[in-house]
Amino acid sequence: MSAVDVYLADLRAAVPGPSLTRRDLLREAGDHLEDATDAYTRAGYTTAEAEALALRDFGAVDVIAPGFRDTVAIGAARRTAALLVLVMIPQAFLWDGGINLGGTAHSTAPDTGLFHALDLVIGYIGTAGALGAIIALMATAIGQRWLRIGRGTARLTATWSLATATVVPLTGFTMLALTGGLTVTLVLSAIALMAAPFALVALSAQRTLAAC
Repeated sequence: MSAVDVYLADLRAAVPGPSLTRRDLLREAGDHLEDATDAYTRAGYTTAEAEALALRDFGAVDVIAPGFRDTVAIGAARRTAALLVLVMIPQAFLWDGGINLGGTAHSTAPDTGLFHALDLVIGYIGTAGALGAIIALMATAIGQRWLRIGRGTARLTATWSLATATVVPLTGFTMLALTGGLTVTLVLSAIALMAAPFALVALSAQRTLAAC
């Protein structure tokens, strides 16, 4: 392996996270180092000397890696926030119309404090989750122009998304279970339209946390 190959392998190991963003960054780094090596070679240096000079100019792994990690984490957080927004949009439709999970629950709702408390929780958490996702999406997209966005923001976005993706479906299924009127069609609909999408959000959030 050449010195550049070793450097890129070390850089790859120092930058965890989703492969797509990391692969793009590493490819850009490799292209830059290749161009710099070629330039030094044309200037009369040996290949080994040209690679050493190119690596010196680019910077040591421990200097470059933190910036790469920030970029990968923010990219992952942006995708997680966007996914959460897309998943949250149909939830009002699911509970107030469409398959009418909310109507089904309320039509046979038990007159208990727990059910009514969960009804409030899913409303507040759903609204807060959607607003938080929109804010995170804006911050990790255009917000980087004015704010110092790094792994801390990515971690907060992932944690918020993971919490929302856990609380909303758990609360929803608990409410449906309390009614005692579950049907196979209703359960399958809730799994396909509520549990499965939020599971994707949770998976994306976990991958974002891994990049942080």
